[in-house]
Amino acid sequence: MTDNHQDIASSNGPRKEIYTYKAPWTLYSLAWSHRHDPSSQFRLAIGSYVESYSNAVQIVKKLPGGENFGNQLYQACEFDHPYPCTKILWSPDSGNMGGKDLLATTGDYLRIWNVTDNDSTRGTLNSKKEALLNNNKTSEYCAPLTSFDWNESDPNLVGTSSIDTTCTIWDVTTQTA
Repeated sequence: MTDNHQDIASSNGPRKEIYTYKAPWTLYSLAWSHRHDPSSQFRLAIGSYVESYSNAVQIVKKLPGGENFGNQLYQACEFDHPYPCTKILWSPDSGNMGGKDLLATTGDYLRIWNVTDNDSTRGTLNSKKEALLNNNKTSEYCAPLTSFDWNESDPNLVGTSSIDTTCTIWDVTTQTA
């Protein structure tokens, strides 16, 4: 790199850090948290890809203390998820959800999870399934969901797409399509 490039790189502010986390399985999906709370800003939800029904979602966070602990991430929470998550996203605005920090996942159904701080000094989190949404009312079978997205204008709405060619808009608060 030339001296000119070094000067430009150093004048752009603090250097970006590279963080590492070794998951116990192949990763298939991930999403950054959107909360403005400083203790929640550096959270990443990751979904497994295991070729079986039993899969998992982990929420990893940056170790506190900056340089004292290196650039490592740690597992703050893990919960079971049937099938790999085809997509995983945090709610775009927790203020509209009554302060809840919601995480949505898709696979066979749309699942909404409420993630809370467990008030321990270890920085771990708790998760609770808030909703299990299925558009097929006539059968337990449902066509796998391929994707979804939160509505940023109204975070109470989530749109899903499925391999059966349907798109469904869900109201998270009423759990209806």
